[in-house]
Amino acid sequence: MKPMDVRVAWRSFGSIGTILALLLAALLIPASLFGVVAWKTRTEALAQAARSADKTVTILHGHAQHIFETYELVMDRIEDRLRTESWPRLDRSADFHAFLQEIVTAKTQIGSIQVYDADGNLQNTSLQFPPPVANASDREYMQAFRSGYRGTFIGEIVTGRVTGQIAFNVARPLVNDRGELIGALLLSVYPDYFVAFYQRAAMGFDYSAGLVRSDGKFLVRDAESKISVDQPRASETFMAAIAKAPEGRFPSVSAVDGIRRIVAYKKLDHYPVYVLFAFGTDAVLAEWRRTMVQYLIFAIPAVIGLMLLSGLALVQIRREQEVTRRLRTEMQRREATEAKLIRAQRMEALGQMTGGIAHDFNNLLTIVMGNLDLLRRAKEDRRERLIDNALQAVEQGRKITTHLLAFGRRQSLHPEVVNLNGLIAGMDDMLAQSLRENISLDLDLAPDLWRVEIDPSQLQVALINLAANARDAMPEGGSFRIKTENVVLQGPDAADVVAITVSDTGAGIDPEVLPRVFEPFFTTKDVGKGSGLGLAQVYGFAEQSGGAVEVRSALGRGTCVLLTLPRSTAPLTVPETLPAPRGETGVIHARILLVEDNPQVAEVAAALLREHGHTVTVAPNARAALDVLQSGGAIDVVVSDMVMPGDMGGFELAQNLRQKRPDLPVILVTGYSEEASRAGLEGFTLLRKPYAPHLLAQTVQAELRARFSRTVTQPYPSKHRQAPQEMTGSTYP
Repeated sequence: MKPMDVRVAWRSFGSIGTILALLLAALLIPASLFGVVAWKTRTEALAQAARSADKTVTILHGHAQHIFETYELVMDRIEDRLRTESWPRLDRSADFHAFLQEIVTAKTQIGSIQVYDADGNLQNTSLQFPPPVANASDREYMQAFRSGYRGTFIGEIVTGRVTGQIAFNVARPLVNDRGELIGALLLSVYPDYFVAFYQRAAMGFDYSAGLVRSDGKFLVRDAESKISVDQPRASETFMAAIAKAPEGRFPSVSAVDGIRRIVAYKKLDHYPVYVLFAFGTDAVLAEWRRTMVQYLIFAIPAVIGLMLLSGLALVQIRREQEVTRRLRTEMQRREATEAKLIRAQRMEALGQMTGGIAHDFNNLLTIVMGNLDLLRRAKEDRRERLIDNALQAVEQGRKITTHLLAFGRRQSLHPEVVNLNGLIAGMDDMLAQSLRENISLDLDLAPDLWRVEIDPSQLQVALINLAANARDAMPEGGSFRIKTENVVLQGPDAADVVAITVSDTGAGIDPEVLPRVFEPFFTTKDVGKGSGLGLAQVYGFAEQSGGAVEVRSALGRGTCVLLTLPRSTAPLTVPETLPAPRGETGVIHARILLVEDNPQVAEVAAALLREHGHTVTVAPNARAALDVLQSGGAIDVVVSDMVMPGDMGGFELAQNLRQKRPDLPVILVTGYSEEASRAGLEGFTLLRKPYAPHLLAQTVQAELRARFSRTVTQPYPSKHRQAPQEMTGSTYP
């Protein structure tokens, strides 16, 4: 082969190699990108579902906890009544039967009530009178009571001997003044009551929910299947999980239906019962699969098109090679200039063809990359929303937690005696921002309005929630009105109340939906436009404030929310103002003991305090804090988290210091704690997490000034003064 022929062959091979590389890239690059995106979106879908399951199990836990506490209150009431009944004649007491029947009618969460004597013989029941002959001596709760157990007993699923229905029992022993067993009080609970609530709270999951005793026996099982006395026990995976922690989440495959699920669980307080909520991973991934199919529908034609173009280019090159070969054969006894012209023409043709292929290839890559970029930006949009929610944790994150806790009546309120008119009038800017320009804000505030004792911030959140609902109900504009008035209630609930009427001229609420508006997570809005927690917060706020809330609405005629709060005769709460210390007109510099088990939180809080000139000593727990004080550390104020590991929490530390160092101020910091309300009632200063940095400094200053106002012997020491011995408490008692 001539040297020129070798060069032509090599260049042809190079062109073919380029096209083959493009063809390979057309397959591998989209496949790799698709695999990465598919894996990430699948992981995010499962993580989002797991977070939703955690929220749902918290809702179910709060519901079950409230119901079991209701059982305790009902049994307390029945025991009080039994003290007035004559046991030998209890089976002939029609009045007592009517009393039990009245309770069951009022409490739908209770199926029936029975009272047995010490031998297990039925004495009276809510079901019928006179009571039938029945004996429960072989039931596990009677055996437990006879063996000396004196607490509330949660029985397994049984078939009732009086009702014939499947139920589990909540039983309590009846004892005389000498502690001897004289009988048993039994509440029969039908699982269907819990099943109905689970169906409302499941939020569209392919779910499984239930109540399980700590021995693995189901009390309530699923919203999809009927429970029976021969139901299998909870899985070994569940038993292993609860042995490690009272709440958590784990993957599991059901032995009943073979479905793979993620199971979230949480133990009830004071009861050997766990709430379960599980969601099927296949159902969660169904939407992910549909999304991936949509991307494939787009990507496959693009890849096929790219492959076709590459194939056409390859065919064209081979044709050019064949043409070149023939030309080379025909034009070998021709001149060198003619050969050069042919090569030039061939290279020009190849250049034009390659440019066209590159153009089409780049267009296709632009489409693929643009689509993936949209996907990436869509994920970022979700992250930005999550980041925005996190950045609003002081308000938004806290507001929810507060909404649930409010619905479960467990959040800590900070009531103050306030003038509602002044509070509402001062919210006009916030309310206007919650509405739109085409919605008018009307305030009709009655003169001489009675005072109320409420948490002002919770009322503000409630009104803003109502304003947001009204805004969404009036897309074309309208009127939003708040009216206050004094009302004297008549009848059995006679009382003086202050009524707040919040009304709009919006679309109204469907009568079929109206009974459910206070349920948490229930919303009629489109996905992403409402959490279903706004009215639940309003309901919880009203209940915890000793008031009530009612919603009236008609389609096309607007909605009216009536909030009533009890009148307070106490004087208005006036913010405490303290004089500046003598010789000091600015910040009081102090020695602070910071008690915080989280190193990162401790580092941030200490840095904030040091920025204000304070000297900070950090202790990781309550015992370490006591060691600091016992070692003679000079401390002017203690700032302690409420919830900490170990045998002593922040509240116990504060009580301990109040006994031994009553002059030492203690500030308790909490995000949520069941002891927060008790701590507030006992007079401890509370700082709620997450707090703004300036609130920490202001709270410390207020405590220091309060301590200074109680110290009349000499001014409070600044950073540059030596503190007196009796003030610093350098020796721990």
